[in-house]
Amino acid sequence: MARTINTAVTRIDAPRKVTGAATYAGDVTPAGMLHGALATSAIAVGALTGIDVSKAEAEPGVIAVFTHETLPRHKPVKGFYAGGPGSASFWPMQSAEIRYAGQPIAYVVAQTAAAARRGAQLVEATYDVAGAAIAMDPADSFIVEAEGMELTRGDLAQGLAAAAQTVEAEYVTPFQHQNPIELFSATAEWRGDHLTVWMPSQSVKTLRAGVAMAFDMAQTSVRVISPFVGGAFGSKAGVTPYALLTIAAARAVGAPVRLMVSRSQMYAAATFRPETVQRFHLGADAEGRLTAFRHIEIAQTSQFDAVVNPGTHMTRAMYACPNIHTEQRLSRSDTNSGGFMRAPNEMPTFFGLESAMDELAIKLGMDPVELRRVNDADRHPTEDAPFSSRSLMQCYDAVAAGFGWADRTPEVGSMTDGDWLVGYGCATATYPTSLLASNARVRMRGTGHAHIELAAHDVGTGTYTILAQIAAERLGLPVAACDVAMGEADLPVAPISGGSCTAASAGSAVHDACLRIGRAVAAQVAAMAEGPLSGVDPARITLKDGVLTGPDGQTQPLTEALASTPSGEIEVVGEFRHTAMTDKMIRTTFEGGYGAAGPVTPEMAMFAFGAQMVEVRVHRWTREIRAPRIHGAFAAGAILNRKTAHSQLMGGMIWGIGSALHEATEIDKPRGRFLNENIAEYLIPVNADVREVRVAMLDERDDYVNPLGVKGIGELGIVGTAAAIANAVHHATGKRLRRLPIRMADLV
Repeated sequence: MARTINTAVTRIDAPRKVTGAATYAGDVTPAGMLHGALATSAIAVGALTGIDVSKAEAEPGVIAVFTHETLPRHKPVKGFYAGGPGSASFWPMQSAEIRYAGQPIAYVVAQTAAAARRGAQLVEATYDVAGAAIAMDPADSFIVEAEGMELTRGDLAQGLAAAAQTVEAEYVTPFQHQNPIELFSATAEWRGDHLTVWMPSQSVKTLRAGVAMAFDMAQTSVRVISPFVGGAFGSKAGVTPYALLTIAAARAVGAPVRLMVSRSQMYAAATFRPETVQRFHLGADAEGRLTAFRHIEIAQTSQFDAVVNPGTHMTRAMYACPNIHTEQRLSRSDTNSGGFMRAPNEMPTFFGLESAMDELAIKLGMDPVELRRVNDADRHPTEDAPFSSRSLMQCYDAVAAGFGWADRTPEVGSMTDGDWLVGYGCATATYPTSLLASNARVRMRGTGHAHIELAAHDVGTGTYTILAQIAAERLGLPVAACDVAMGEADLPVAPISGGSCTAASAGSAVHDACLRIGRAVAAQVAAMAEGPLSGVDPARITLKDGVLTGPDGQTQPLTEALASTPSGEIEVVGEFRHTAMTDKMIRTTFEGGYGAAGPVTPEMAMFAFGAQMVEVRVHRWTREIRAPRIHGAFAAGAILNRKTAHSQLMGGMIWGIGSALHEATEIDKPRGRFLNENIAEYLIPVNADVREVRVAMLDERDDYVNPLGVKGIGELGIVGTAAAIANAVHHATGKRLRRLPIRMADLV
């Protein structure tokens, strides 16, 4: 049987997607469906003093217009950062209170989407306006009150005193918003006391739990369906206000209702990457060994949620140092709540860390790669746990060879090509390996077909394909003979598609189910009167690559063995439970939460690693910035699908170019609102910006993380790119830019 794992398999869902046959949540049209639209607040902070819906109600096609006074209330649901399933803890249209610009103030239901939008534009509101501050004030920040948010190891002052060179600097990253191609949407249909919700979701279990909580229902009365997700990047992870408003409106009008959130409204409808300030103080001896490491991160949060994505947990895990102090701080401002955005902890913090490491290398007169080599660690610097695997320097060696790092001359401005100043920069990438409980139901027939079911999600990463690959290799079937059903909350539990955990957790559950099939079939054929494995102790029969093998070399293909059993088919439920998972973690996942073990367990520290190198060109006269070459090498355990993994890592690096040179959500400070809330003005990389992107994937074995040896890769690729570009810009121009994005005006 040909191997399927660690090969380049084309996505099994690709034909459906390119032909339009794939059904997304927003494609579903229940009988009698009406359309919804939101009217949103024109102010950031204050209260409604009046709302006139008469013109909206008179608009042809409008069925109903709901406000906070007329829409049926739902129960409050805690936000994710308060231990609940919500994208935030403040729920609009439950009172006259206004907490952020773009907050929904009215919900229009109409016969057509166009009529609903026209009606929403006719809603007139008056306000009692209060002062608002959309940008955070770093001077007005507080330490997060949770374990590990402030940490000291060793004596920082002593380490700084012993340093031959130090770097103390502040690095700033802006508000950024996810812009998935698929718009946010929610479709709700009530049938008596039973509710069906179609909505693009990164966690159908979380969505079901939150909806049931909000409407005081049993979870068994709520069905959530999300077969495909057209991009999410963290923005579709929780229960959102627009979802609960749609459900309430559908119940009130007695008909199914679909809401498509407009592109501009998306900026206040879900979450975003908060702005941050990263303060580093590093010290090193003359050989480059770190003697002191201080990192204080200040991140923006809303007035009603403590949104903490602890980047200091990642930076202090990176390099060996005896004296470490980190603080995780928050500063409040008047926005909706931020949240996850691809590599939420690592992208902003590693822009600071890897820029500071480059500055330290320059002060020491060291090659930046060698500085990282000198400070490589085999144990977690603050947790005193060995890394389950750490191939960081192997990544640097691999990427340097292909990139031509040896051709770099260290002097600033020493590399030119006509009127272009050429710079080379490097940076480290890492991503924590988090493991969550997962189940998977697999049904196999002796005719040579397998069906896999679990409540996981495909957010564009190729999950349908990799789960089919795992089953195919274990059961000895072609990938095409393994079909996968996901994206329904009624299916066996699987974790949220976030934190790069799906392949490791859900994939391990599928792997376990296949092994259980092997054991069950082995027991049946061993009990038969005839057959290659008749009379053999079932405990001594193993399954590998779809073949049952006895202790004396007897073999029988699993398909043939199953076909010989009385039923000719078998169904089992596999599960993944890492030894580091506590009962509480497992229960949290089953309840729709994020019950993760790792990245540090009592035995090991689990991280994926990578190294990135970038060539930047800055025009001598115009200061135009180009990044014509970007190379990356990554070690993320076993690679399941070399084609989809390559795409994920490449896409992450391309997005990193956007974070470094293009992306920022501009703000209107006087009015407390986001300004460039559409893709036309929210700049992102295009084909002309990306000329050569090369990805190398190292073969890394890690038997501790899970039975497959898989670490996450979905977010790894973006982590180091912005710092590598900033370091290359300095090498080319001599200007050290510590604020993202880097634009032409910064170099004039």
